[in-house]
This record gives sequence, structure tokens and C-alpha cells, in this order.
Amino acid sequence: MLEADETSEDERPVHVTGRLALRLPRQRDAAALAIAVGNPRVAMSLFDVPYPYAHADAEGWIERARVPSRSPGTTLVAFRHCDAALVGAGFHRPSDAWPDGFELSFWVAEPFWGRGFGTEIAHAVIDDAFERGGAERLWCAIRVTSGPARRVAEKCGFQFRDTGLVRSLATRGTVPVERFVLERRVWTSLKAWGREASRLGRGPESAGVEGQTSDAA
Repeated sequence: MLEADETSEDERPVHVTGRLALRLPRQRDAAALAIAVGNPRVAMSLFDVPYPYAHADAEGWIERARVPSRSPGTTLVAFRHCDAALVGAGFHRPSDAWPDGFELSFWVAEPFWGRGFGTEIAHAVIDDAFERGGAERLWCAIRVTSGPARRVAEKCGFQFRDTGLVRSLATRGTVPVERFVLERRVWTSLKAWGREASRLGRGPESAGVEGQTSDAA
């Protein structure tokens, strides 16, 4: 395990939002991750995790996320400021399926559904991909049955591109998905729009994607 090699640098959040601190995962997070992702309603919405999802699966996921790589990409876990509860996670990485693009994935633990945390996590991971990861476009595949995730993607500026099938470890088969894309130029415009709205004293509802949350995820 990597616990002995984890340094105080891991304690520092990579991103801080209104309610969350997002940082690199640590082995001590494995128990909370196993509970959250072990929920079938979470596992079945993801494509690259098995079900049942055990403590050892969480440990392996953390170890892979922490291995230094020549390729850009980041995995972040999100904890609530008020009580350090694990709320969810997200990652971005170069895509093997879509040319010249990165793929984005995020999830929220079921106790926190319907409170806007999905949008908060997605915003932070998207910003990381464009600001630090050097992405020019982000792709996101969402199961057709996941209306909340679709609404989060749309609130973050993603645009529908097409439909398809994706292999799912949890279901041991393929599942139908909708594919969405977010270009850097769109992200840049939305960020600028949000900053201008904030400067003028307008509320988040007038700030485009920037600052919005959703009751959907």
C-alpha cells in the first residue's frame, strides 16, 4: 500500500468550492469509497467499476490513481467542509475512444443526491482539466437512464453529440449511453460570463454555468 509514502502534500486540496474540498485520493479513503461505490445505484451508473464493489477494489482504484504517469489526467475525491464526509469523486484523462480529447467522469454518493453536489464536483474537475491538464475538449458518456447526470452535464456546458454503447463492468455487458462534448472555447466563454455576472453583482442564476448547482445530482 502507499500509505507510508503519502505526504502532507496530499492533505492540501487541489480545488476548493463553496461546500467541498477536492484532493488526491489516499488509502485511508478506501473504506468510505467502498461503501459509496458499493451502492448498486452508484456502481451501475459507472462503466469501469465492478459490482459487487469491495474494499480491495477501492484500494486498487486509489493505488492506480496515485501512480505517476507521463500522460496528463487527475483523479480527485470530494469531501464536505462541514464534516469531512466523502461526497463523491471525479477524474479526467486522455481518451482512447475519442480523438484529441479527454474523458470526464464523476459520481456522487447516494446520501448527497439532489443537493447540487454533482454540478459542484463536475465544475471543479472540468476546471482542472482545462487549466492544469491542457485539455482542448472533454467528452462525457452518460447512461441513457441517468437523467440527473445528463442535467449536470448540460449545466456545465456540455453539448449532446451522439448515442452509442459502452462496456460496463458492473452489468457485465454493454449499456446504451449518450455522449456529450465540451470545447475549451465554450468553457472559456462560460467562465468569462460567470466572472462578469459576479462583478456586476448578479446572482448565480444569471451567471451562466459558472456558480450554478443542480438539484439533480
